[in-house]
Amino acid sequence: MGFIGAGVLSCIVFGINYHDTDDLVGASTAALKQGSYTFLFGGAIMRGCEYLATRIGRRTLALVAAMVIPSAVSIGLTYGVHSMKGTPKPVESTIPTAIFVIPATAIWGVRKRRQGTLKRVVRDR
Repeated sequence: MGFIGAGVLSCIVFGINYHDTDDLVGASTAALKQGSYTFLFGGAIMRGCEYLATRIGRRTLALVAAMVIPSAVSIGLTYGVHSMKGTPKPVESTIPTAIFVIPATAIWGVRKRRQGTLKRVVRDR
């Protein structure tokens, strides 16, 4: 999944940066940064989502935290990576992460919350 996510987001970021600028080096740099970041930190972000979804007692609070906190961290880190030298359009390069990470953390949080709740119910019997 890390390779697929990195590949998809890298291609999108390359397209965003190459479309208006025709800067092959800048677009390639942005795509490489995005792919590396997604591959290396995507799992940690989703693990954080899972942790929050299953460790907070109140369901609504757990799901909101599992979506908002990891998404904010991911968007902030992505913007930080793209703000470093080499990315022609750092804000535009961050938008795909925002588009994908918010629903991904929402779905993953609900899924893990259900699995965690079911495990607790089964253990209690």
